[in-house]
Amino acid sequence: MNRIISFFKGKGFYLALALCILAAAASSFWAIRNVMQRFGPNANSSLEQEGTQEWDLPDVQVEQKVNDVPVTSEKQSQPSSSASGSGEASAQAGDSGEAAAAPVPSFVQPVDGQITQVYSGDELVYNETLKDWRTHNGVDIACGENAQVKSAVAGTVCNIYDDGMWGRIVEVEAGELTWRYAGLNADSLQVAVGDTVSAGQAIGTVGEVMAETAAGPHLHLEVLKGGNRVDPQHYFG
Repeated sequence: MNRIISFFKGKGFYLALALCILAAAASSFWAIRNVMQRFGPNANSSLEQEGTQEWDLPDVQVEQKVNDVPVTSEKQSQPSSSASGSGEASAQAGDSGEAAAAPVPSFVQPVDGQITQVYSGDELVYNETLKDWRTHNGVDIACGENAQVKSAVAGTVCNIYDDGMWGRIVEVEAGELTWRYAGLNADSLQVAVGDTVSAGQAIGTVGEVMAETAAGPHLHLEVLKGGNRVDPQHYFG
């Protein structure tokens, strides 16, 4: 027993350690060999193929429209003052062109006086002369006896006639409007059918409107558009 203890205390210890290492190495070798045999001879090639396998992508092109790609414009970096200036110039040019194409006609008060009866539209108003309720289809402008009547706008005399209730009537056509002057003195007319008149040109003097004698001396003025009576005050300057 003492010999065995002496042996392990000397070189025997190192010999036993070496035997243990060899046994461990042999066990590892056999374990690896068993694993390789289990996977077979193609294990290495399979592992290599799995490591280098390429993905198969479909041959479909990704659509990307050109107009979807933002493009940087050099014009956007220009100062906004030049753009606004050109816009204002264009707007002024457009305004001047429209003004030249469709000038606003001048308006002249047909007689000197105040409006005493306005256009009523569909509303009935009481007529002091006829003692009934009816619509008032124009405006009444009070004035002195034999006051001069002037054409309110430039146009062409299209009709002159007498009416039993409204006296001597002169109609002046100006574009899409017809201006009707009622209650003129028959002997005072200074225009004839077909004459061209300017705004402010005298056409006669105030006479009598039989349907409105209770209102005193005045001019009864109507405006027709497309054959329908409209409010004359919409077209006063």
